[in-house]
Amino acid sequence: MTRPARRGAPPAGERLTRGTVITRATALIERDGAAAFSLRSLAKELNVRPAALYNHVEGLDDLLDAVAARFLAGFELTAADEHWPSWIRAVASRLHGHLRARPELTHLALSRGPDTAAGPALMHRFLEHLVSAGVSRAVAHLAWHTVLTVVIGSVQQEHARNRDRTDTFDAVLAVAMNGLVTIAHRDPDDRATALLHDHAVGRA
Repeated sequence: MTRPARRGAPPAGERLTRGTVITRATALIERDGAAAFSLRSLAKELNVRPAALYNHVEGLDDLLDAVAARFLAGFELTAADEHWPSWIRAVASRLHGHLRARPELTHLALSRGPDTAAGPALMHRFLEHLVSAGVSRAVAHLAWHTVLTVVIGSVQQEHARNRDRTDTFDAVLAVAMNGLVTIAHRDPDDRATALLHDHAVGRA
């Protein structure tokens, strides 16, 4: 008797790939939550034995890193034809929406993103745009951390309170941007320079 194909399994005759594994893992995490996710549950969803997954991922950590990396890599910076303060606001607003829309993947990205190539690559593109716009590298680093602090802090509060309103995020971002614009017209202070130094040491 032919075993019926499980919903979500690759079509008959189609080979399982790393991309398929990551895609189905992403869907399962979003549906059931990261806490409930396991290689066994993914194998069941794909109608394969758990051992078959090891042909495509090294283990659970490798797979979760790949899911987080794909989620971060899917975020694109906005067009670069705006004055840099407006560009930062647009990036922050877009990132805020990206994270709010997919809370389970956001939690995964925050815990694993810095250890993937996608997280640092996103930061690098952000910094290089600001530097090319005439912002000092120290202030650009400060802007990156400001965006992360405002966006992540707002998203976490909104998820915790189950709120859809963004008025607090908009207000805090406006205050933060006023500070960045002021700082950008001065020589970088010791704290901004120290932040840049610490980042350089951390990458060495």
